[in-house]
Amino acid sequence: MQSLFIDRKGTTLDVSGGRLIIRPPDTPRPMSLPVKQVRYLVLSASVDLSSTVLLSLNSAGITLVIINPRQPDGAMICGGHRHGNIARRIRQYGLLQDSGQRLALARQLLQAKLRTQYRALARQRNRRPDLRHPLTVALRQIRERWQAISESGSLASLRGLEGAAAAAYFAAITKLVAPAWGFTSRRRRPPPDPVNAVLSLTYTLVHGEAVRALMGHGLDPGLGCLHDIDYNRESLACDLVELLRADCDRWVLELFRGQTLRQCHFQQPDANHSMLNKDGRAIFYPEYQRAAKQWQKRCRNLARQWAALLGDIDEVNEDEDDEPPLPYD
Repeated sequence: MQSLFIDRKGTTLDVSGGRLIIRPPDTPRPMSLPVKQVRYLVLSASVDLSSTVLLSLNSAGITLVIINPRQPDGAMICGGHRHGNIARRIRQYGLLQDSGQRLALARQLLQAKLRTQYRALARQRNRRPDLRHPLTVALRQIRERWQAISESGSLASLRGLEGAAAAAYFAAITKLVAPAWGFTSRRRRPPPDPVNAVLSLTYTLVHGEAVRALMGHGLDPGLGCLHDIDYNRESLACDLVELLRADCDRWVLELFRGQTLRQCHFQQPDANHSMLNKDGRAIFYPEYQRAAKQWQKRCRNLARQWAALLGDIDEVNEDEDDEPPLPYD
């Protein structure tokens, strides 16, 4: 599966003879590649394309993600491979109408998320003995919340535990970032500092991967268990992304720790809003494309597990591999 990122304003897209034609502005010769090689197309600049191109992308099963670099949380995700098993979605609706089963699934998912956070901080504690105390405090707090999950009797109480664990987790994560970056807490809409800006963009792209994986397995991305149903929200995709956040966080921290991203790669439209500039995005997207292979596979395996809950796993779509499903943790 190939991801394609277009970040140049004024680029024109066309489809001809089964090939995607890309014409950047002020470029004498267009670029092209077979449509069948593209599975995930991200547009993060103003791009010209026709309804015919949109239909061709949809017909080819390409997931289209449109991002405003100034507001990466507000992405539009559409298209992608759609599994034809409508009966599976009906069973999904039935499963999550059962409050007991939904609560049990939400418990399992939250336990898995907290395990990933705990393990991530434990690895960081081994690397940073100078931060042993704050990391140990956070680990204890996360462990206490994890132990309380099995006694939780409602989705509201589960979300309370999730919020408390997240506060402890990010309080520790901020200690791992150099003070010069101004990362003091997890904040978004808008992200006030470079680290929050890259976290938001990464989560948005991984969310698109989750939507694609769920649709490819015949599931409705909008019907989750931990996240409530809400207007225009892919709640089940949000659920899946929770299990990948700690890996995404580690990767983002490495971008800053290794100086892959530097201060010159960011701009501030106003005092409380930070975003990648053109040079920063030119670095970020290729780095993301390399890192995303593991997240794409994880999304497919997690989607397969959800489909397995509903029975009749019998088809393998073009995104599948032969590897057995990964456990939630």
